[in-house]
Order: sequence, then structure tokens, then C-alpha cells
Amino acid sequence: MTEPVVAPVVTTVVDPVTATVVAPPWHGITDPDAAAYVANKGWTNPAEVVKSYQGAEKLIGRDPNTLLVMPRADDPAGFRAVMAKLGLPETADKYEFDTPAGVTPDAGYVAFAKGAFHKIGLTAAQAKDLTREHNAYVGGVLAEQENTYNLAVDTDKKALLAEWKGGHERMMNAAQTAAKTLGFEQPTIDAMEKSIGYAKTMKFFAELGKKMGEDGFVTGGDKGRAFGVSLTPAEAKADWETLKSDPVVAKALFDTTHPGHANAVAKQKALFALMYPT
Repeated sequence: MTEPVVAPVVTTVVDPVTATVVAPPWHGITDPDAAAYVANKGWTNPAEVVKSYQGAEKLIGRDPNTLLVMPRADDPAGFRAVMAKLGLPETADKYEFDTPAGVTPDAGYVAFAKGAFHKIGLTAAQAKDLTREHNAYVGGVLAEQENTYNLAVDTDKKALLAEWKGGHERMMNAAQTAAKTLGFEQPTIDAMEKSIGYAKTMKFFAELGKKMGEDGFVTGGDKGRAFGVSLTPAEAKADWETLKSDPVVAKALFDTTHPGHANAVAKQKALFALMYPT
């Protein structure tokens, strides 16, 4: 069913000065300011208004209704109104962003970050972009730290092999035994390694193991260390210093007729081989 066409109501206007009948304005606007605006523009019919609007669209390149009014620098409320149209969430908890891989997010820090983003006026997209860049940076730093740490551990392991020589396995056993006996858990040992280094950590536990006698090579006190190829160069040197300071051993070393000469010389050669391995 076709709706009936309703003709516009035409109101007769009487000029109060001349008392003559005046034709009503073509636009039918009764608001004085709006009517004055139309008059100032010189528009005489709807076609001219449409043409003017189309010209404005071409000039600014878009629908004027999609334009944002730029706020003044001293108008924070105006700024937030603009940012709200661009994607500023209503509340801070509406932000969504990821944390770096392998990192457990701290709830307090996440709440702080979201609050700061909202206070500053970041859009949801900006917050996500910012956290993505931040995560990439943190991930890179963590990877570099891990790589540096692994290189340091490899260097320390090689240094201990060079320092302990044939006694390396025994010293490592002493270190492991001491750590286990004293109840040091792996996370604690890892923290020590990252703080003072792998080599210093292993030496620390190895010395504890030696003093505790748990590794099986201490018999009868510090001077009762078993003689053999498991000694480190430093231990062999200590044994040699002890031997050569003993007048009985010294006499046996230099007196070829001494009954203990062969045994003393054999010990000296064995210790020198450990002190100065080829």
C-alpha cells in the first residue's frame, strides 16, 4: 500500500513594517541563527546545499561527519574523548597483551602496566603493539644472557679440566657428594653458578667434600691423602712439598745406598708427572 504524500505546511508571513504578505523562506528553518547561516551562504535551494556539501567532501577527502575535532593541549577530557573514538578502552582491565615466552607474568606488574596505559590514554591496539615490542626486546636480552652464561660455563669446565687434570673426576665426585650431603638443591646451585661462576661453585663444593672426607680419598687426616694418579696438580705439589721437607725422605732421595731410595724416587717421579703433565 502506497503511503499518501503529505504536502508541506506553508505558513503565510506578514511583514510587520509594510503589513504585506511575504513568501516563507524556501528552507523552512525557523531558528534565527541557522536561517542567517543559510542566508550568508547564499543558498537559494536544496540543490545548492548538496553541491556545497559535495564540494566539502572532495576538499577534505572524506565525509565531514567522520572528522575528529582536535582538542587543545590543555584539554585532557577532549584528548580522551578523541582517543576513545580511536580505541581507548573504557577501563584499564580491557587491555589484552602477551608476556615474553618463558616468563611468568607478575600480577602486580600487569595491573600497573594496564593502569599506566589507561592513564596515558593508549588505545588497545597501541598497548598490544607496545607490549609486543617490549616482549621482543626482553626475549632478546634473556636469550643473550643465556648464551653468555652457557659460554661462561663451557669456558669454566675447560679451565677445571686443565687445572685438575687426572683428579678432575674425583674432585667433581667430591663436589657432588658435598652438595647432596649438605642438602643443596639444584636451583640453589644454579643460582650460585650464575652469581660466582661454574668453576668457583664446583671448587667450593669440592673443597667441602675433601674436608668432609665423603669422597673416599681422605684417610687419616689431611696428611693421609691416598697416593695415586687421581691427585690434581695442586695436590701433587702439596704432597711433594711435604715429602721433600721430611729429612728421612730427603736422605732416601739423594742416598743411592739408602734402602728406601728406589721407593722415594718412584714417588718423586709420580708426583712430578702429576704436577707437570704433558
